[in-house]
Amino acid sequence: MAVVSDRAAASPADGARTLRVGLRADASAAVGGGHVMRCLALAEELRRQGAEAVLLGSVDGLDWLRGQLAERRLELLPGPSDPAGLVEAARAAALDAVVLDSYALAAECSAALRSAGLPVAVIVDGSTRGQSADLVIDQALGSPDMSSVLPETTGGAGGERPHRLGGFEHALVRGAVLAARDGAGPGPGSGPGAVPHVLCFFGATDPYGAAPDAVAALLATGLPVRLTVVAAGPGVRGAVEALAVGPGQVVRVTPPVADLPGLAREADAVVTAAGSSVLDLLCLGRAVAVLVVAEAQWPVYRAVVDAGLVVGLGALESLRGAGGARVRAVAALRELLADGSARAGLGRRGAAAVDGAGCARVAGVLLGLARSGRERTG
Repeated sequence: MAVVSDRAAASPADGARTLRVGLRADASAAVGGGHVMRCLALAEELRRQGAEAVLLGSVDGLDWLRGQLAERRLELLPGPSDPAGLVEAARAAALDAVVLDSYALAAECSAALRSAGLPVAVIVDGSTRGQSADLVIDQALGSPDMSSVLPETTGGAGGERPHRLGGFEHALVRGAVLAARDGAGPGPGSGPGAVPHVLCFFGATDPYGAAPDAVAALLATGLPVRLTVVAAGPGVRGAVEALAVGPGQVVRVTPPVADLPGLAREADAVVTAAGSSVLDLLCLGRAVAVLVVAEAQWPVYRAVVDAGLVVGLGALESLRGAGGARVRAVAALRELLADGSARAGLGRRGAAAVDGAGCARVAGVLLGLARSGRERTG
């Protein structure tokens, strides 16, 4: 399928109402902010292509994320979880299409929206979870037809099979990441004999408390390293600060920051979870080591590891034990810290794979479907 990327294509005809897209996602301390952040990235591009975008959902207890929405003037509307309520909200907001990005919504939600005449796109991580759709986006999957993860019952409007956009070329990267990428160069620890600077973060909420385990593994390498650790709360901060450091090892703890791309740009390597932020870091050209902290992250993890774009550390539980899995993870981190050329190679491969144009590709296709849906319903 040809990808629509003409920014002018979204501009309404003379006298026509501007296309309006709703993005249904939630964020909280329990689920993190990843779903909302990638919807925010897509909303930025929809606006650049001449459409209007609104967020349907909730942002509970994450003031930093509310600040991101306010800064971009992205309207936040209630996003019901029941099918009838979601259809009513979409109609009240005068939407031409709806994007669903949630692990929790019932499959009936997409079916109800499409029965009401609205084109539906779903952002998935390896599985549609039963949602039917006109457009399916799996930004980490390399297979172009995605047949291995789409149920046969999933179809587009009129019963045809849906549009499928899979692979790193469709990564939903925010404008802030692209701006940081423009100014990114070799990290400060890239020269001979320099001590590498490593950023360690697991989202603004770190719901699984992974940061202390990752830091402990980095310190266990025994190599000199400067660590910047984003601590999501006082418990995580205390656990990190209680860890013993060796010669040449320095640990600095910081609270969640709004400009995480800028923080990552100043690092030589990043240790993080296998969520959507991995793709941001690859776009920045950083060397990345990745942990799986939740079951839903395995598809992204396998995709980036199999493509040779990251250092795979396995599941978080492997760092919490004393067995062979932890030994292998520490060894992989030791090699990453010791080899500046390997870090540079990872950064180059990541930046080439995630070129930063994914949102433009996805938005073009989505707006084409929205326009067709409007024409179909009159």
